[in-house]
Amino acid sequence: MEHASVEGGNHRAWFQRNRLLWGIILVLVFALGRFFQTVMWRRWFDSPDFQTSVAFVFFLLLWFLLMAIGLIAGGIVWLTKTSWRELGWKREGAVKAIGLGFLGFILIYVNVVVWAMLGGDMEPPETLAPSLFRIMVVAFFAFGLAAWVEENLYRGYLQPLLAEKVGGGQAIVWQAVIFSVAHLGYLGHFMEFAAAFVTGVILGWLRERSGGVVAPYVAHGLFWMLGAFMVVSS
Repeated sequence: MEHASVEGGNHRAWFQRNRLLWGIILVLVFALGRFFQTVMWRRWFDSPDFQTSVAFVFFLLLWFLLMAIGLIAGGIVWLTKTSWRELGWKREGAVKAIGLGFLGFILIYVNVVVWAMLGGDMEPPETLAPSLFRIMVVAFFAFGLAAWVEENLYRGYLQPLLAEKVGGGQAIVWQAVIFSVAHLGYLGHFMEFAAAFVTGVILGWLRERSGGVVAPYVAHGLFWMLGAFMVVSS
């Protein structure tokens, strides 16, 4: 038993010594997982839009267990012994961070609209009056999956490690590059990748400006909440 404990400690020590490399591996795992999630989403539910069914809720819960708990809590917090505070979850300045998050949401929305227009997409999205169930489903996806996983991974974990190597400014750019490239198989053309890159820069700036991940988490989650009021077609 003691020998097994020592081996387990040695294995975890590797993750702590090679945090940046492990972060890149986690990005690859996440990108692959999201690709399969997208494929299954469209195949099982015949639409990229959010569904108001019990089956869809269980589908999201499955990915919550795999990504939000397995990838973040297990792959980062447990294996690398990175605390939630080190990831950027701090009570100090929370009100200011939430305010910055709302500003970030506006910047991201404008960014996405501008790139869509540059790409020739002048059609406004189809809007709808959502049910309470749809709002709850989208909120769970927005804040429990998309924003939670990506902000902890890219801005909470990777960005500070990159900052140790290249400085804060370059770290914002590099994590945005990784963030956008990791969307391969999910985004369709150059304009969407450009929008994803600038979104990554905005979220990285919020992380640097606020000193935590609350601001980018709020901005990211609010942006995905638009899916409650718009029909997602791609």
